[in-house]
Amino acid sequence: MQAVSLLRCALGALAIVVFSLGSAPSASANSCSGFNLSDNNLGLSESVGCVTVHNSGANQVTVTITMNAGFSIKLNGGDVAFNGPVGLTLADAGMVSIESGMFKGAFTKTGDHQNIDGFGRFDLNYANIKGQPGGVVSADTISFTLTASGLTASQFSSFAIHFCTASGTDCGPKTGFAEGLPTSPVAEPGTLVLLGTGLLGLGTLRRTSTAGIIKGGRRGLWAKLLLANPQCSAKN
Repeated sequence: MQAVSLLRCALGALAIVVFSLGSAPSASANSCSGFNLSDNNLGLSESVGCVTVHNSGANQVTVTITMNAGFSIKLNGGDVAFNGPVGLTLADAGMVSIESGMFKGAFTKTGDHQNIDGFGRFDLNYANIKGQPGGVVSADTISFTLTASGLTASQFSSFAIHFCTASGTDCGPKTGFAEGLPTSPVAEPGTLVLLGTGLLGLGTLRRTSTAGIIKGGRRGLWAKLLLANPQCSAKN
């Protein structure tokens, strides 16, 4: 009975630690949960921004492009290309919200199998945003909707955009192209080590008492786990 009780205590303590790790912010500096624009034709080592796509209605998706500090998306003469859904037209794109609705614009060109410098051809390209006030030639963030029969967010497999090497609305000294592929969440190394150690340790707890763990000088991970669980502390 003591071994069963001890095992339950350890499992509860391990669950507390794992929950805490899962609730903590990721150690990664990149928080993109969509298409990370990490590859570009200017030789820059950092990501320039992030593209997210979500279902916003029946047969409708909303595309949001958020640029990282030091970069902006080119509007006049710019491109937003993607692979995935085909057959979309210029009329399928709604108005472009610029800088979280501060300005409005619209795509004026579209093309199939568009070649994006350094990244090959993309299924569809929406280009040349106009209609915003004069002097607003780039932006830190834009969003727009696409509406077509059967269209869903899961159909998009990659994006490419035309970007500027400065934040704000005046583009900056250079422009380039960046490609974004879907990001996948990766477990933190520390989490994996903790879980692995925990699973191995559970086997030994069947024949080791809490007092033995602490009295024997092994005041490491398992001693802390057991003492971190109020129920374990109360029983031992």
